[in-house]
Amino acid sequence: MTRLTIDEAQHRIRHFLTVDMVLSFRAVDYEHPELSDSVAATSLADVHRARVTHSHVLGASDCLYRIEAFGDALLMSLQLNVRRFVAIYRVPVNGPVDSNTLAPHFERWRIGAGHAGWMVGWRDGTDPWKPERKVVETYCYAMLAEDFLDNPLEQLYWRTDIVQMTRAFLIEAGRMGIRLSAEG
Repeated sequence: MTRLTIDEAQHRIRHFLTVDMVLSFRAVDYEHPELSDSVAATSLADVHRARVTHSHVLGASDCLYRIEAFGDALLMSLQLNVRRFVAIYRVPVNGPVDSNTLAPHFERWRIGAGHAGWMVGWRDGTDPWKPERKVVETYCYAMLAEDFLDNPLEQLYWRTDIVQMTRAFLIEAGRMGIRLSAEG
């Protein structure tokens, strides 16, 4: 394992969060080419449909994303603390809905995330910009290999898994009629 300086580690974390993940999240929703008996020449970059905006502060180990896909928009954050991920999905709620009523709707999703190595929890919270607005936060924790920042295959695994987990979260919410966008 290569010994990274703090500056190099922070640079790699920033790049992963603000370049690699932003590009990857665009593939949360994409158009499939027509069925064929030959290999398609279409690349994912050519058919992605998701729109991704993000917010990051230099030196911080987290990034906030707004992922617009499947007719909705999900606010989520991802923290990369050298060898640990924390992903937080925020769902705006109204009335008597809280983490105890929302969590069972995502049980199938939680089981899938667990198979990939994520520990999932739910809690009630507030919108960071509008404290009067209630949200349910889904916290997902995963420990990474010690050489994560040096290991492109580990990065590919987790990047792909985060995209698939986010895609499944969006699809599951849509299937159940749960709006993820506070504006919707």
